[in-house]
Amino acid sequence: MISGFGGSLLSSLFNRAGISVGASGALFGLLGAMLSELLTNWTIYANKFVALLTLIFIIAANLGVGILPHVDNFAHLGGFTSGFLLGFIFLIRPQYGYFNQRNNPRGYAAPSAKSKHKPYQYVLWITSLVLLIAGYASYSFTMNRLENKIQIPVG
Repeated sequence: MISGFGGSLLSSLFNRAGISVGASGALFGLLGAMLSELLTNWTIYANKFVALLTLIFIIAANLGVGILPHVDNFAHLGGFTSGFLLGFIFLIRPQYGYFNQRNNPRGYAAPSAKSKHKPYQYVLWITSLVLLIAGYASYSFTMNRLENKIQIPVG
């Protein structure tokens, strides 16, 4: 839903001629989240390049449909970008070799535990969160500036 909101935001910024309605921004958000999950958990895939090429082909083919008239490609791009960044936030997965020491029985001397997440996952998480907040805040700022410029005659 958040990626659909991001698609609607980008569409409203760049497509001022008409109103766009549909779930395509949210669907592209799912594709973006799939891509970010693939990149984050690259090591666990057996056919890495096949998965990446298949996903890129699907994304490119669907963006190609956006060339048709009356299709809002800005909603697609906004949903994809939001979903890509949200994928780094919500789809962060613990790495193999990690185990939770909280559930160990009393007196059990556990071997040294690995970190739950790798450092690059934390960097991607923080960067994505900052970019999403900045993007949504800049939209709000831009819309406020546009509303102040437009004078609607009363009466």
